[in-house]
Amino acid sequence: MLKHYAIKCTNCAAPLDILGAGRVNTVTCSYCHSILDMNDHYKVLAKFNDTKRPQGPFKIGMRGNIKGVEWTIVGWIAYRTAEFPAEEWSEFFLYSPTHGYAWLVYENSKVYFSKRVRDFDLLAWQEKKPKTLFYHKGHYLQKEASYLTYIDYVEGELNWVAKFGDKFTTWDYDGVGFQVLNIEKTGDEIEVYHTQRLKKPDIYHAFGLEYTQKSQTNTSMKKKDIHTLEKEEIKVEQIEKSKVKYGFLTLFSILLLLNILSFFIPNKIYDVSLPYSDYNNTFTVDSNFFISSIILKSRKLGKSDVSFQLYKEKKLIFSINRDKIFYTEKNLKNKWKFYTSEITSYLKLHKGTYQFFIQNKQLIPLHLTIEQNIIRLKYILPLLVLVFIVLLYFFINIMIKFIELAPLAIPMYFIYIFYNIFSIQFATFLTLVLFLLVYLNWGDNDAWDDDWDDDDD
Repeated sequence: MLKHYAIKCTNCAAPLDILGAGRVNTVTCSYCHSILDMNDHYKVLAKFNDTKRPQGPFKIGMRGNIKGVEWTIVGWIAYRTAEFPAEEWSEFFLYSPTHGYAWLVYENSKVYFSKRVRDFDLLAWQEKKPKTLFYHKGHYLQKEASYLTYIDYVEGELNWVAKFGDKFTTWDYDGVGFQVLNIEKTGDEIEVYHTQRLKKPDIYHAFGLEYTQKSQTNTSMKKKDIHTLEKEEIKVEQIEKSKVKYGFLTLFSILLLLNILSFFIPNKIYDVSLPYSDYNNTFTVDSNFFISSIILKSRKLGKSDVSFQLYKEKKLIFSINRDKIFYTEKNLKNKWKFYTSEITSYLKLHKGTYQFFIQNKQLIPLHLTIEQNIIRLKYILPLLVLVFIVLLYFFINIMIKFIELAPLAIPMYFIYIFYNIFSIQFATFLTLVLFLLVYLNWGDNDAWDDDWDDDDD
């Protein structure tokens, strides 16, 4: 049970109830609007002249239960933004003997609960002031620029000195489920608050207010607010449910893309530095779908008398030297030049075993590489451009709404590496595990509730 006591205003002698259990620094008289110093014999620090009390359903002294905690309204501050048209709202200072202080925010007939957080990495934020933040496994985006806020009205008790016209800068980062991280800077002091939208009928009932036509400006406004709130809550539920749907769709697309890319990854079937002599050997092509490449390298290749011949079932398929080139499938003209150090020939080799012969009359060092599953860029460039545009549109539309999938980028990069080293089964399993971990743990936006047991002074 909250214990309180009464004092007299040192300016107008009006009785003032003190509800903050002696832990507040100032109290503002609701009659003469004088700010009294609780630590210096109620000395008058400042005075609000010609101030008008804002309209609002909540009053100092009201008590209510928010998420299982009993709170008492002990103070009240009204704010406005600097830009035109100005936005206005009220914040009611809450006190709990077990959970310290918090704020009940009333803006545009909507109600929010806000509490200071002390485990936010302010140093990292001050260095970059990023547009996106991760806090307690939740993802937050700054949709608008920082803005300047002024104090318009103060009443009751506060644990700091608030005066008319005091200003501070605010950065708002929006998260899912009507959650916001507010970063406020006054002079050299920076504070961070976690704010969450509450259901207004529940809060009205908790604080003993009747949520009827009498508690609203008019009936149409009431119906509009209820309808809007219900629509927004349904929308949030739909977004939360569709996160998994879009997430698995993204996962499927990535795996499909990996499978497609696997066909475009060259497969080296022969790669060796040859002895300083004539040489022959065999290799096997195991696919009919793509072309193969034969690469000869030597610093002295252009000046040397080297020839390469390729046979299948004792039939000459391809041959090349510095003077001429022969290929059964197509007339080729790219003989090597005098200054050539590397020659690459692209051939359509059908599935089967091939035998090659290299004549190295001048005994120069040679390196031979034979690859299959080759796709030449000039053949697929239009298709790649089209696929890129489609995928870009697809991912942009998903990431705008579900940008918390961004943490998958780095794991997917390593999965792609594993994919080439191991197998598709391993990559699929690892992808599913990482994806489930992200969605089961990263999306837990209520984790901040665990800090309520800490007394917020």
